Amino acid sequence: MSISDYLGHGAENAISSATLAAVTHTTPRELRRLIMAERKRGALILYQPGGRGSGYFLPSLDEEQARREVSEFYNTQAARCRNGFAAIVPAAQKLGIPLGQLNFENEEP
Repeated sequence: MSISDYLGHGAENAISSATLAAVTHTTPRELRRLIMAERKRGALILYQPGGRGSGYFLPSLDEEQARREVSEFYNTQAARCRNGFAAIVPAAQKLGIPLGQLNFENEEP
């Protein structure tokens, strides 16, 4: 069974990571690993950050709402990526790694 099988459609049906970890009998870390593995296989698992109503979900079945949800998820993740990249720039410079040649496939420079 995949994580997607536990998820509802639409942000209003988001399931918190704590609840999802409990129902899948896994740890939060393992849950994130499983979700990433599904995403790498093409699953569109969205996440809505924040307090109440936050959690994982599948896009809404309503096409217009789904587009908004996917767009919000994309924008949030893109901002995280930009901030993460900005955080590693000084380290790349110290290691002499040209910024245009960063390798995101490996964990080591």
